[in-house]
Amino acid sequence: MNFYDCFTYNNEELVLDIRLNYLNKFVKKFIIVESRFTHQGKEKNKFFDIKNFKKFENKIQYYLIDKFPDNLSNWGRENFQRNYHANVTQNLHDDDYIMISDLDEIPNMRNMKNINKFKYTVFEQLNFSYKFNLINTTHLNWYGTRLCKKKNLKSPQWLRDQKIKKYSFLKFYKIKWNIINKGGWHFSYLMTSEKIREKIKSFSHAEFNQEKYTNINTIDEKIKKGVDLFDRDQKYQKVELDKSFPKMIFDNKKHLSDWIV
Repeated sequence: MNFYDCFTYNNEELVLDIRLNYLNKFVKKFIIVESRFTHQGKEKNKFFDIKNFKKFENKIQYYLIDKFPDNLSNWGRENFQRNYHANVTQNLHDDDYIMISDLDEIPNMRNMKNINKFKYTVFEQLNFSYKFNLINTTHLNWYGTRLCKKKNLKSPQWLRDQKIKKYSFLKFYKIKWNIINKGGWHFSYLMTSEKIREKIKSFSHAEFNQEKYTNINTIDEKIKKGVDLFDRDQKYQKVELDKSFPKMIFDNKKHLSDWIV
């Protein structure tokens, strides 16, 4: 039984480093898909560099999309990039497990209860922003990484789009999810203000690509105050960084001190 970790990438080296180090002992391959263009259709000038991750060179399969199909929307580009994983996993065994994540969703693979009893599994992850231990108390949990056997995967985006609910046994047409509690960590916007600005100018939510959200000083101030980047009514709170976090983070608290409150 092999696990393949599939995710898209856009210049998020810090979280990628955490992800690779934590999941390395659990997965057969990391399958990374990047594009030469952002989801807002702008050409990029920086891409994944395997030289920065030589330790994992033999376990990484990296794919770069040269061009999106014409006339796609922002969300269409995002979906196309995620679904590209279906092309590059075609030759895997039907009983291999495929995990579909955003890069900043790190599944806790020490807690894999019942995955053999359900077709589809979702990891319920603690929801952090800006710092490793600054938790979103308004939306405490995040349904992030999805997992299923290759033979049950209709498409990566299809799996991401399915609502997470516990349905009664009478609703045969609904997915019966295996929900893994304490299922990992969602480290959102764990990056510098400059990279947050870059992300806002590139991701699918183009409605946020405006000066009041992309101004560096404004982003800095919101991070310092621990408030939402987009003026939503969300609360954040510091929690103790303990051994429940990925070992690499806990063991390197001094080195990662800029990312801890």
